[in-house]
Amino acid sequence: MTASPTSRPSRRGRPAAAPVPGTAGLLALASPFPGEAGTVFLLEPPDACAAALAERLRRGEYDRPFLLEQDGIRSLHFGLGFTQSAFRLAEPDALHLAYTRAMAAFLLFRPRPRHVLLLGLGGGSLVRFCRRHLPATRITAVEVDPDVIAFRDACRVPPDGELFRLVEADGARHVARTADRYDVILVDAFDRQGVAPTLATDAFFADALARLAAGGVLVMNIAGRRSDRDPLAARLAAAAGGRILTLTLKSEGNRIAFAFRDPPAVPRRLRLGPAARALAGRTGCDFEAIATQMERENP
Repeated sequence: MTASPTSRPSRRGRPAAAPVPGTAGLLALASPFPGEAGTVFLLEPPDACAAALAERLRRGEYDRPFLLEQDGIRSLHFGLGFTQSAFRLAEPDALHLAYTRAMAAFLLFRPRPRHVLLLGLGGGSLVRFCRRHLPATRITAVEVDPDVIAFRDACRVPPDGELFRLVEADGARHVARTADRYDVILVDAFDRQGVAPTLATDAFFADALARLAAGGVLVMNIAGRRSDRDPLAARLAAAAGGRILTLTLKSEGNRIAFAFRDPPAVPRRLRLGPAARALAGRTGCDFEAIATQMERENP
């Protein structure tokens, strides 16, 4: 059985009535995952055997990223058990996952950054959010996996232009070699085992902190088992001289770390409160709740 890139067979093989916007060139097939209805989009040729691909997906043996679309949400996966990114098709610029909203809390500290660096494209959630709410900011996104970049259109990542560019490169090498300075560095890069190994080294932490402009902040998404998260956060804290805040998101198993180049690292609640309320009104993210949790977790 084969499926065309513009058809969406149902679980019984009936094609959808119309192509899905943004998925031209992708192979579409019904979700093979038990209890997960929807459509899977793959970077495979139109004459590929859909039945064989579905079986590989079901067994967890498919070794390329894929998209799963269900109930108006399109998500990027390396395997069904680990969601790399997700967004609502009706609101592509909104941050659907809690960990992305927590990472966007860099705005509490740098509300008008001149240059933002994102390491790890994923499904483009943070890129879309930054382009929407920081229209005058220069944004550079670095992604090492060409297969992830190949989903660019399906994930509605904006085209390169004067203020945005997408670079295919290893994030650690890019940071080590660039002469640019960044007000914000967002690290959200994972492979199938967890945080990308090249972005979890003391050398990378030192290089990234050195690339921050005065008053800059590095934000890192640390996901996985607590036994892995805590030591990595501790090493980042040591590299930053203790100038670090963390947020633990128990619902998603993420720990978000904010490492600061310069003291003082932590503004007091008096400063965070009004700033958080203003940003919430502008972006739709509940930064006041995030700020409150940040202060509670970092007494």
